Amino acid sequence: MSNYPTKNILVPVDFSENSWNALWYATVFYKDFKCDFYVLHVADLKDQQIEASRLFPVPSSFLDVEKYDKKELLEAFLGKANYHFKTKNHRFFGQLEYGNLVDAIKRQLTEKRIDLIVMGTRGVSNITKRVIGSNTGAIITRVRCNTLVVPERAIFHYLKRITFPTDFTIFYTPKILRTLSEVLELNKGKLDVVYVSPKKNDLTEAQKITKAYLFDYLDEVFQNRYNHHIIHHKRMIDAIQGFVMNQKVDMIAIVARNLNFLQQLFFDTRVEKMSFHTKVPMFVIHE
Repeated sequence: MSNYPTKNILVPVDFSENSWNALWYATVFYKDFKCDFYVLHVADLKDQQIEASRLFPVPSSFLDVEKYDKKELLEAFLGKANYHFKTKNHRFFGQLEYGNLVDAIKRQLTEKRIDLIVMGTRGVSNITKRVIGSNTGAIITRVRCNTLVVPERAIFHYLKRITFPTDFTIFYTPKILRTLSEVLELNKGKLDVVYVSPKKNDLTEAQKITKAYLFDYLDEVFQNRYNHHIIHHKRMIDAIQGFVMNQKVDMIAIVARNLNFLQQLFFDTRVEKMSFHTKVPMFVIHE
């Protein structure tokens, strides 16, 4: 895959083990691609005032002795990445910004022509009771860029099984299908197209057309490398949870416009039953 154009990948980090794991996962996932990794840390505006104290006096009320210099942390993070991950295919660049995370990411998308965002997530928040953290959720829903969500316990291995949940209500554009094809080709994995139905034989005519179009594409491009599954269940999130765990799925690929699945994922209150979010990466595809 060295003939592919260089990929520009944005990795927002908070210097935690979780964000380090996300960067590591991405470097292995794209080991055969030429990639420029832009490691972004978005600090609070208060930190900008603290770091400015090296240039001019700042009131002591702004200072916090427990705060680390974010520029030094970013340099250390980059140094570690260059030591452990740098290959002939990969380069690493640091970027420090202040203020709102989503706004900062949108600026980076334009300036760096970003192809993919890689986000580490700690999973369930004890406060919000969401499967995916609020930062990751905001990026997926408000930033139109393909996003690889890497959970805290994700360990990279070749992707033998990739699950693609669908309700056949979204028309799959060539851009969506190209992205899905690329994800599959990275590891020569197999695709499980999963349709969750609350009752039997409930496809509308429009859904049948979308289904036929999708399978025509898969037949032509992947032939015997995909399977189609129908699961009868009232709740998509519960059905996908059971399928992913029982079938030992390695990744979930989901189209961002599939709001039914994403809304359940963000706001489900029975998070204690959700286990895939801690170790199964999710590739969110935007148009």
